[in-house]
Amino acid sequence: MELVTVTTVGDAGRPDVVVGVLEQAGVRAVVGGPGAPDVYPMPSVHPFRILIDEGDLERARDVLEQFETMPEEDDDED
Repeated sequence: MELVTVTTVGDAGRPDVVVGVLEQAGVRAVVGGPGAPDVYPMPSVHPFRILIDEGDLERARDVLEQFETMPEEDDDED
């Protein structure tokens, strides 16, 4: 299995969200790179790389494109 970077994120809270979105769509994903969380997570100046199997690249890009274009929920709606 060849891992490739599908996207990078700079916000420390974002990698888990992106991995969760991909895994919900059936794409296995992991966080890698020098910004990857460690035993003692700390702010990082390095981006977090989201890695997936090369065979899932096209599907993962489609999933992330749909995720990024979803409207955000408005907390004021009742």
